[in-house]
Amino acid sequence: MFENSIDNLFVKVKVIGVNTKENFSGGLAAVNQMLEENLSGVNYFAVDRQDIKNLDGCKAIHKFRLLDAADEENLVENLRGADLIFIVADEVWENIKAVALTAHCAKKIGVPVIFMAGGNFEDAEDEIIFDALIKLPSKNFEFDSCKVVKNFVESVTLPGQPKLDVKRISELVKDSAAVMGYGERDGKNAVVKAAKAALEHVENNTENFKAVTKILFNVTAAKGNLSLEEGQKLSKLFKRHAPKAEISFGFSIDDWLVDKVKFLLLAT
Repeated sequence: MFENSIDNLFVKVKVIGVNTKENFSGGLAAVNQMLEENLSGVNYFAVDRQDIKNLDGCKAIHKFRLLDAADEENLVENLRGADLIFIVADEVWENIKAVALTAHCAKKIGVPVIFMAGGNFEDAEDEIIFDALIKLPSKNFEFDSCKVVKNFVESVTLPGQPKLDVKRISELVKDSAAVMGYGERDGKNAVVKAAKAALEHVENNTENFKAVTKILFNVTAAKGNLSLEEGQKLSKLFKRHAPKAEISFGFSIDDWLVDKVKFLLLAT
């Protein structure tokens, strides 16, 4: 039986797009792309410390410069009430201070902070506070980050059994930075192919995946593509790559996908 809880239906996700370049790009462009998807329960914020014209080009209602302590406190107050926060920024080193300040404000809320970083992110982990990281290429960054956020929201709001929820995500990332991967495939064996794509994404961004101790994954697909047996088979796949990992999973039902499958993977 596939079901959902009232708590899942009213999850509040807040997405902060941070612009790092002189021109309008990256995080702000990603927010505009997400707004076109009209996702339920998602509020959007824009940050740019360099040029107010870039903020004018972003369709988010809430916009911040973060030039002083008052600006930072204003952002913190507007983020309160979130169950989960995404920070989205491309080419972080172009303006790492803006990203770091945004992350500092987000962490004050006390909910999971997932950071989506585009392009070169070497050594930036030491400068930015977050609970989970997903790295994406700069090419098509706004479209790829939109896919991840959309799928994440669907994962916790669509009906399914067992269900992925924000509480389980919080428990996974608590006290330890996690790495996140995403895969999307269609056609024959789409579930396994999407799982392998997400696994490859995470392995490419993890120094030693075999040392992972916890894995949480979610499959979004049409009802006929999901079963507990399928989840157990995927668990065995990940166990071969991370023998010490405690593995749990969730399903989300979206019959509009037909033969397409979306896959999210969190590892810590």
